[in-house]
Amino acid sequence: LGRICLDILKDKWSPALQIRTVLLSIQALVSAPNPDDPLSENIAKHWKTNEAEAVETAKEWTRLYATGA
Repeated sequence: LGRICLDILKDKWSPALQIRTVLLSIQALVSAPNPDDPLSENIAKHWKTNEAEAVETAKEWTRLYATGA
């Protein structure tokens, strides 16, 4: 199971939010992760200390666990 740490899905939630806004926010988070507000401290530390290696790890995990390859 995946989890997303996104303020509009938590304390900033409002019934007035449109699904388009929520999806665009998720897309922005995936495109530019914020290691200063992490869901996982270990992954954030890896990202901050060696971003290139962290990106390669993310690609590998995506290939292994999200594409069925």
